Amino acid sequence: MILLNGSPETRIDIADRGFQYGDGCYTTMLARHGKILALPLHIARLMSNTQALAINVSNWQEIESWVNDVALSTESDNNAVIKVLVSRGVGGRGYSPSGCSSPTIVVSSHAFPPAYSLWKEKGINTLILDTQLGLSPLAGIKHLNRLEQVLIKKEVEERGADDGLVCDLNGNLVEASASNIFWRKGRTLYTPDLTLSGVEGTMRRQIIESAPDCGYQVEIAIEKPDVLWDADEVFITNAVMGIVPIRCIERTNYNDFDACRALTLRLNA
Repeated sequence: MILLNGSPETRIDIADRGFQYGDGCYTTMLARHGKILALPLHIARLMSNTQALAINVSNWQEIESWVNDVALSTESDNNAVIKVLVSRGVGGRGYSPSGCSSPTIVVSSHAFPPAYSLWKEKGINTLILDTQLGLSPLAGIKHLNRLEQVLIKKEVEERGADDGLVCDLNGNLVEASASNIFWRKGRTLYTPDLTLSGVEGTMRRQIIESAPDCGYQVEIAIEKPDVLWDADEVFITNAVMGIVPIRCIERTNYNDFDACRALTLRLNA
């Protein structure tokens, strides 16, 4: 199901700035039997991101009702993916946003990736990728400019891995192709600082907030990928797949998944 500004529609204006310039943001959510998990966090992130991009969206209650309508259409599915995309709307040629006063809101439903269930159960094999992320004042925002991720995913597929871990131009660990990363040493969880690069995921936030209840402290770290070779446990997270353990990075294997289990139980409680 697809709703464009609340109405069933599959076509968008060619002058829409989301298409022309990637001028907007989005969020991707998990719906379980038609009910979206952590919806307030996703709406809050959309509000924060549109504010940061100076996109004036005022009808948030209406948008939330559209989201719930699309989610309800997946009620018969155990799991489904719901995506909300916000663009600045239709504008003229050129970069200036002047005159764009009607944002475009697209809410769509998608099948749950079948690989995710197997990943959560068995874990994944990953690589440190050659593709790097640039440093950006838009770091943290889930904006529509995803060319870096396209190239990252292309490298993952070409190298035959389940996923890949990405560094920024300074060589510091940032994230995986479409998820955040955590590693554990003892009772401390570490996750990369996203001040200069990467996306602040809603599941990342839930992990940071829930970890103390599971007996773990969390530190935001600026580290090279070498730090992973000595980690007790490594996992990746996003809102759709949840928590996925990493079993292997390059030639380093991991067999301890205590934090994964504890946090998964905590979030599913």
